[in-house]
Amino acid sequence: MSRIPRRLVSLSMSQIVGIVGRASSLAAVLIGVALGAAHAQAQPAPEPAPPANEPAPANPPPPSVASANPLAEQQLEQIRQMIVAMPKMFEFHGYFRSGFGVNAKGGDQDAFQAQGAFAKYRLGNETETYGEIGLDSNWINPDHTDTWFKTSIKVAIVAPRDSTFDLIAPFAVRESFVEAGKVLAAHPEMSFWAGQRFYRRRDVHINDFFFNDMSGYGAGFQDLKVGDKMKLNVAYLGGSAPGGGAAMTSDLGRFAKNTFDIRLSDIPVGTGTLELWLIPTLEFAGELPDGSKPGGIHHGIGGGVFYNMPFMGGFHELSAEFGIGGAANLSSGLDTGIADNGWLFRVVDRAAVQVDPKLSMMWTGVLQLDNRNGSTNGSSGNLWISAGARPVYCFTKYTGIAFEGGVDIVKAEAMPGATVDTGVLGKLTVAPLIRPGTDFWARPEIRAYVTAAFWNDAAGAVGGAAFAGDNFGLTAGVQAESWW
Repeated sequence: MSRIPRRLVSLSMSQIVGIVGRASSLAAVLIGVALGAAHAQAQPAPEPAPPANEPAPANPPPPSVASANPLAEQQLEQIRQMIVAMPKMFEFHGYFRSGFGVNAKGGDQDAFQAQGAFAKYRLGNETETYGEIGLDSNWINPDHTDTWFKTSIKVAIVAPRDSTFDLIAPFAVRESFVEAGKVLAAHPEMSFWAGQRFYRRRDVHINDFFFNDMSGYGAGFQDLKVGDKMKLNVAYLGGSAPGGGAAMTSDLGRFAKNTFDIRLSDIPVGTGTLELWLIPTLEFAGELPDGSKPGGIHHGIGGGVFYNMPFMGGFHELSAEFGIGGAANLSSGLDTGIADNGWLFRVVDRAAVQVDPKLSMMWTGVLQLDNRNGSTNGSSGNLWISAGARPVYCFTKYTGIAFEGGVDIVKAEAMPGATVDTGVLGKLTVAPLIRPGTDFWARPEIRAYVTAAFWNDAAGAVGGAAFAGDNFGLTAGVQAESWW
């Protein structure tokens, strides 16, 4: 005797009856349409042409069905509505980018990125296949009209695009969490979660820079209404030192970092909204086996301010972040390389706009000072300045061309009595493309590209072995990008 699926057992009798009723109705409608089509084939009738001043209906039913059975289109529409209304028990979503490029000397493409820059401008400058595959299971009330529960899991892969059968070495679980909403009658807007997840991330798409990313393991609640419009979001996020061994273990066990992420969001200010962010961090070290105290393990605090407003059919956001001590990496992860007085300061400007139906654009600017080693020699640490933009012009609904230009300026911290040159890297890409719409975010996208870059010696080794010792590089290739 076969076992009853656990999923079916979790459904109430009323839910089972409802699903069976919908299936029966759907079957009856399909049978009616089939009979109408059979009758139409037996007694064909010509389809009258629409009046000259009226366009033909979009996606009309077969002429024989429409003429023989006037209710056919209504029945088909009923089928569509019933399918849309069915419970979405499983949701499949993800992201990937994949393609291949070569350098001007005939070898495999390497990316152009300045040493010391936290990101690179990505159009025509990515040299791997990367993908994320996610699956959500809605256990109760998928439409969230009442109490709901959801399980989410997402895995990521990176392939070197060497051949048609790449062995995938890097394979990672990016998300695995449970979330529940409308649990408290007094606060139906709240949701609760626990597990591993992408947590309230912000990124600059054109250089793939996740400048506000507390993703990790933990638990919390979101969207607790405060006043008329504001929302409170609180989470605990944990991280630990990778691996094991004496070097990463004290008498307390493996080193661990505990961060509390506290956000007050949707604060009305002018035409936009403000978000305030605070991350107190606790790290406990104990003693190493030799009795000494480990370095790089300490408490810290960080936070930021984010102001987002509607702008030219899109958005414009300006933010500032700061972290000190254990929070100087502005992340849930543990970084044992941060000094007690180490710090990081970051300002990011980003915008995505739709100038007109055919022209869209995203731009960004970044200023970052990184002094995580706690130097007190008067230096402000490592400097990174970045500015770039990607305008996209569409010739038709499905074809267009993108341009992306960006400049990164880097300067490493100078030791006492020493001088350090400023590194500069500039990059420009031209990419004709095909995609299903004129919006900046329209995907999937098929593109070809040519990328040129120039840099000075202080920017470090750029462009791989093919351009070693050079200050200019050229690459070309093809790529697809999609999310769903």
